[in-house]
Amino acid sequence: MKTKHKITLVCTILEVAGVIVGAIIGGVLERKNPSFTLNHYGETIILKKEDIQNMAFENEELTKEITDYEKKVTNLENESKELAIKLGAANGQLDDVPTIQYQNCGLSIDGEEKIINTDKSLVLINGRKYYSKDFVDNLLPDNKSAIEKDNMLYIGKIVKEKSNLFDRQMINKSRNVEVKENARDTYGNFYNKAVIVGHEINSITFNANREYSNLKFTIGVLEEKEGGSAIQIETEQGIIFTSEKITSTTEPTQFDIPINQASKITIRNLTKDWNYVIVADAILYNEE
Repeated sequence: MKTKHKITLVCTILEVAGVIVGAIIGGVLERKNPSFTLNHYGETIILKKEDIQNMAFENEELTKEITDYEKKVTNLENESKELAIKLGAANGQLDDVPTIQYQNCGLSIDGEEKIINTDKSLVLINGRKYYSKDFVDNLLPDNKSAIEKDNMLYIGKIVKEKSNLFDRQMINKSRNVEVKENARDTYGNFYNKAVIVGHEINSITFNANREYSNLKFTIGVLEEKEGGSAIQIETEQGIIFTSEKITSTTEPTQFDIPINQASKITIRNLTKDWNYVIVADAILYNEE
């Protein structure tokens, strides 16, 4: 059979595939020398057994190709959906990418220009400023240093354990000594808890339990009071600290003293006059 006829017949088969193929296979092929006459657009075409078998085979192969193509289309549609999801996630991540801008910045303290590495010493991340470690080091007092450890920046000492002295067990207290919450000094500084010593050499004693090596505290005068006394701190080992005379005009001062794992801490007022000297922010601690 000529190629022209094969192409034409394949098209015809596709148009009426179910009917013709059923007729061909069910009826024509049962005869010994089957043939099939087809009129296609005014042209008479005679199909022999071999032609019919070839057409049936070609129809089966074409059906398989269509099925494979449909599977590929389905797979492409699924891949398209996955890519759309990934693209959406990527767009979201792009929205979260910070804007970073570096600047070269110098440092001057009280008119004295500090020698630091100014190259990219300032960075703006989403509008927030971050300075280099050179800035931090130069802003610290000479007796302080910055140490980074375990995602924490420590200024000065690295404290391992600490405890508020005034939260510990009270061993003894004179009647003119008070542990006051929400105290304020004559300079307007606010303290959550403070000891206020009255007069006549009063004292108060707390249990340190030999657990700490240092004591840090602040001394001032209760707001709207005159003050006028010195403070003494002692342990079972003896006197370990004595302050100057504290008045209402004395600027509150912080002290940091060793206590050598003391068993008890006593805070004592050293004058018989009426005064309202306060000891606040009393922290027992051990350093690393």
